[in-house]
Amino acid sequence: MEKIEFEEKMNEKSKNLSIDFSVEQISKFYKYMNMLIEWNEKINLTAIIDPNEIILKHFIDSLTIYKDIPNKSSVVDVGTGAGFPGIPLAIMNESLKITLVDSLNKRLIFLQEVINELNLKNVELVHARAEEFGQNKKYREKFDVATSRAVANLSTLSEYLIPLVKLNGKIGSPGRCRQLGTNSSLRTGAPLRRPSPAATR
Repeated sequence: MEKIEFEEKMNEKSKNLSIDFSVEQISKFYKYMNMLIEWNEKINLTAIIDPNEIILKHFIDSLTIYKDIPNKSSVVDVGTGAGFPGIPLAIMNESLKITLVDSLNKRLIFLQEVINELNLKNVELVHARAEEFGQNKKYREKFDVATSRAVANLSTLSEYLIPLVKLNGKIGSPGRCRQLGTNSSLRTGAPLRRPSPAATR
């Protein structure tokens, strides 16, 4: 896909989210997409390799939570895989402090290359399993927002993410964020944004 067409598709698909991209952001997303396609030939990063599908099911899906994360928030993305939603959030808001967690070193090598190529200064990588990461005292109650697209079941998602967030922090996956109450239980709340497109790693 040529860059001009890519930009048109990104702007078209993001209309419902009321997101505007800068020239620099479009360039970073375009480079990210091409790196994802290239690296996926060597290691299994995603089942989605069509550019149109990457735009919708990876980039736009990741950004369904973008506008509801305050500036300068610390965000942890558990089981990030190829970097979703963490990398798109980092591209869109340089004030966010993003921590990407994954259990496979091969994926982290790819993500480090992405970070270097896109010159992302606000992203940290951690090699850990999701079920172990939340038990590490270094990371417990350290984040404003904890998110994951790798875990579909909400109860399992809560089990992994609740220990990571500060009091009144938010947990959830794109399109399904919940507010953490003061009694350490999930308070029912509306999704961060409208329901997201079906996403497949």
